[in-house]
Amino acid sequence: MPFAKPKLSELLNESDVEQKFVYPFLVAEKPFGLELPSEGIVTKRNVRKFIIDKGAQQKSYFPDYLVVRGNLPLLVVEVKERGSDLREAFREARLYAAELNAMFPAKLNPLNKVLATNGDHLYAGHFDQAEPALILSYSDIDPYSAKLDELYKFLGTESLEDEYLRISELVKPHRYWKPRRLVGGSSVQSDVVGYNSFGATISADLAHVFNPIRREDRAYVAREGYVPSIRRDRYVEPIDQVMRASAPGSQAHAQLISDTSKGTEISKIMSSPRQLEHQVLLIVGGAGAGKTTFIDRLQEVSLSKDVRDQTVWVHINMNTAPVSHAEVYDFLRREIVRGLRAAYPELDFDDFDTLKAVYSVEANRFQKGLGKLLESNPEKYNIELYQTLKDADADLHTRAACHCRHLGNERKKLVVIVLDNCDKRTLDEQLLMFEAAQWVQSEFRALVVLPLRDETYDNFREKPPLDTALKDMVFRIEPPPFHHVLVTRIQLALNQLAKNAPKSYKFDLPNGFKIEYAATDQAYYLTSMVRSVFEHDHQIRRMLDGLSGRNLRVAFELFQEFCRSGHITEDLIVNIRQNRGEYTLPLSVVLAILLRKSFRFYDSDRGHLKNLTDIDTKDARPSYFTRLMILRWLDVKFSEAGPTGLKGYFPLRDVISELSMYGLDPKAIRREVEYLVKARCAVAEDFRTDGISDEDLIRLAPAGFVHLELINNTYYWSAIAEDTWFSDDLVAKRVAGRIGDISQHYNTETVLYNAKEVVGYLQDQRNKESAIVNSILDKNRFDALTDLSMAQVGIGKLQRSLTTGPWAEVFDKYPPGAITKGTIVNAEPFGLFVEVYPGVTGLLHVSKLPRSFATNETFDIGAEIPVKVLSADPPKRRMSLAYVK
Repeated sequence: MPFAKPKLSELLNESDVEQKFVYPFLVAEKPFGLELPSEGIVTKRNVRKFIIDKGAQQKSYFPDYLVVRGNLPLLVVEVKERGSDLREAFREARLYAAELNAMFPAKLNPLNKVLATNGDHLYAGHFDQAEPALILSYSDIDPYSAKLDELYKFLGTESLEDEYLRISELVKPHRYWKPRRLVGGSSVQSDVVGYNSFGATISADLAHVFNPIRREDRAYVAREGYVPSIRRDRYVEPIDQVMRASAPGSQAHAQLISDTSKGTEISKIMSSPRQLEHQVLLIVGGAGAGKTTFIDRLQEVSLSKDVRDQTVWVHINMNTAPVSHAEVYDFLRREIVRGLRAAYPELDFDDFDTLKAVYSVEANRFQKGLGKLLESNPEKYNIELYQTLKDADADLHTRAACHCRHLGNERKKLVVIVLDNCDKRTLDEQLLMFEAAQWVQSEFRALVVLPLRDETYDNFREKPPLDTALKDMVFRIEPPPFHHVLVTRIQLALNQLAKNAPKSYKFDLPNGFKIEYAATDQAYYLTSMVRSVFEHDHQIRRMLDGLSGRNLRVAFELFQEFCRSGHITEDLIVNIRQNRGEYTLPLSVVLAILLRKSFRFYDSDRGHLKNLTDIDTKDARPSYFTRLMILRWLDVKFSEAGPTGLKGYFPLRDVISELSMYGLDPKAIRREVEYLVKARCAVAEDFRTDGISDEDLIRLAPAGFVHLELINNTYYWSAIAEDTWFSDDLVAKRVAGRIGDISQHYNTETVLYNAKEVVGYLQDQRNKESAIVNSILDKNRFDALTDLSMAQVGIGKLQRSLTTGPWAEVFDKYPPGAITKGTIVNAEPFGLFVEVYPGVTGLLHVSKLPRSFATNETFDIGAEIPVKVLSADPPKRRMSLAYVK
């Protein structure tokens, strides 16, 4: 922004110099100012204090501004009131810089530039030089001043950026290793476990139940497998409460359907169908909340027979609609004609009498008008009548209006035009669909039913075109709990399988549901899948709910993917068949499916569950905690009202403003926010997944909550270890060694050790970043936003489950490389057994002993010797030792 410096007479005190002069000058664009990014300027409210000077002059000091980039302090700014001793201010700022530089490795000295001003003059120089390199007067702060140009070159944004990149290159690791890339060539790294043919066949055979697309399949599910959303049953468990909280607050502005299986609220207004012509009825709900299924249910079951007899329904799939004003209206005209003709299969629309009936008004108008002149010439009359009907049929709008009139109004029926699948589109496209719905309402004698996302309605109900919607024609539905819908659809599928298999079995789920299934292999398999979901309900069902974000379509896609996964191997399928469906998949298998999909190795970009500690090694200062900090920041803000009044919605610039203080690069924050939005961990106000600007509002999504809960899941961290860039090649190679052996890849010991490797490594990285942040900022939330203590808790639980007694202590007390003292308790030709801890004995092989150990009393039984732990396997109670001289 252009900067107009204030008059000196306006700078009455130090605060005036700060707020009216210095800060605007720091952020003003070149050539008016230094063009420093505002998010990198830390104010004295957050800057850490240091004790500077000696003797009587010693004092606690902090500057007015500190310019930070990627955890590196680059410029200190001291501001004084007019007339103050600027040399003293410059000296104090230099002393502060020296103290802060002492927190970094020797000779790094990132805080090299110092700026001091009292409004009258400005001193700029290096922290280790007593005299300023540049002195500017108030008159020099001018875009045409050569001295201002010198100052910009010395400590403007380009100069500090160059310094940041130079220092970053010195402290950044020169190379990173990813375990997944160390196990072999690209073909091995992309190894696919694929699908198990048994599950894939079932998934394909029953797709019409889980994901009905054809109108007849949807009608069947609506009639036979509909699960109502009833007010008293909604959202009773924690993840459900989270998802309810994440839903926009349309409750006050749309009438809630209290029981979606009956739809009484809509049935009432449709009791007089003809009065609903030229109206728009909105069905508001989340994406995948079951709006289309609810409308199908309304049409097939809920409405009384009298009302159904007085209505004719046209369903238009807006997924295929063009998204431009120029094309969408002709698309709707064609679809209205197609839908109405499909509703009357008994009519032959190629027959002349049918066509004449459709265009009867146009034919009668011709007969009463110009046709009177041709009554004496039947041949000419027929030619003109033909042309009249042809013109009417050729005009898309006339054709659609005539079909509505003849097949609806003239038969005393209300035409109901349903615009399905509008909520799959972006915000702008949804608003276009509403405009199109209004156009259909005004042009045709019909009731238009428009399903709309709740976020769209809430955020834009007071703005055109939504502000024209009649409030008593807006209804809201909430999705039923996914596990209720899953059980019902499973039973529907099993009923179909049972048609040719009379013998059946029953079992009870932990939540009280009863499942009845046929004695067929397919039924066994399907019941085992749903049993596995409910057996591990606390983790798996919650994950499916959260990852789908109340979207039933996505939840069923996840369940189908689960069913056909190649991680369900032949031996597991044999167990399922032998146990007649009463077999639960191990939790490790279920998690492997969700983490890895159809691949052998975990890859964050391909899986449903993302790596929250991933880095881009091309960044100047990569931070492992960017994604985690973004989600936790949004989590803290989730219940707060944002600038527009919507809870949890905050502009991206607010995220950047705070997190950049902790060393995160604004570019990296923007990139990772888009990554998280595409992963459904966060949601933008207008549903876009790319091109999100700093002003766009974002909020934590249910999948984001799921990922934050995964912090305490050791299986998650074990998978993360495969796809993490390590700067320590030894750590990466140890992880790669464990996952390279396919027979050991998924066993519990591998899970534990790999989780410990990555969490331990990340904890070290966190400690380093925390030390830097806390050296710069006085009060901050870095430690809370990057906390990994729950990961350690989860690892501890798995450790204790693998072994008991004193060996449980080995994981933490005796890691590889640890040096301790032990007592020799036994001697064998191949080595000595040394007890390093009561009940914990390791082998000291002869190859790790001096040649003369057999005759050296130092190695007698009962002697205490120093040893180094080479390896430890507590689950197998094994330890390998080496003698330390």
